Amino acid sequence: MQPAVDIWWTIGEHAEKPRAAATARDLTAVPLEWRRGRRGRFLADIARRSRGQTPRWSAGGSARGWRFNLSAGQHLSLTDSGRHLIVAVGQGVPIGIDAERLRPIEDPLGTLARLGLADLANRLGRLGPAARNLGFVHVWTAFEAFLKLERLPWDIAAAEFGKLQGKWLIKTTGRAYLPAGTGLPVAFAPIYAIPGIILTVAAPFSCPIEARRWEVCPTGHPGEEFSGHTAG
Repeated sequence: MQPAVDIWWTIGEHAEKPRAAATARDLTAVPLEWRRGRRGRFLADIARRSRGQTPRWSAGGSARGWRFNLSAGQHLSLTDSGRHLIVAVGQGVPIGIDAERLRPIEDPLGTLARLGLADLANRLGRLGPAARNLGFVHVWTAFEAFLKLERLPWDIAAAEFGKLQGKWLIKTTGRAYLPAGTGLPVAFAPIYAIPGIILTVAAPFSCPIEARRWEVCPTGHPGEEFSGHTAG
């Protein structure tokens, strides 16, 4: 299997607030809100495409509920931001994804400092507000994607991620990234295929990434609309 990442995105509903406390029966690999409504139809259709059959979500796929292994060599990661819903399938490569809307962020530098990323916070602090927000979103989505990829407790993941902060490059525009080919233990790929959204894919190594938009056809059956974006 040639390692690659397939990303699907759509516009759906905000996550519903839980009506009651979670029970043991709810602790499955796929969160409850992703198993019903438009989210459920979207995820089930992507899983059918990848697995070749309707999935049964169970706790056997992921102890932490962030990544579900569809079949041998296929790894699933989910994220949302507002009404944007995003599903990624890693073909022969473990993945973690996270997305954030581009919008004013309250106290981005303080958030990074509390995460143990004081060096990055200081460098972003030299930029104007818009560039600072963009840089924060790049770093934050990379951290969240790393957290999902590694499935580590928050404090341990933050400490490991913090070891990389000196290697980040920050442009005056706010674009922040880790350069490829520097022997890093993880590769981060920012994806700009979704209007108004920064999406970051974390994987153990760089591989081709393709993003598509998913829609429901007029017939009522799930369909697809290609966004024409590929990242290496």
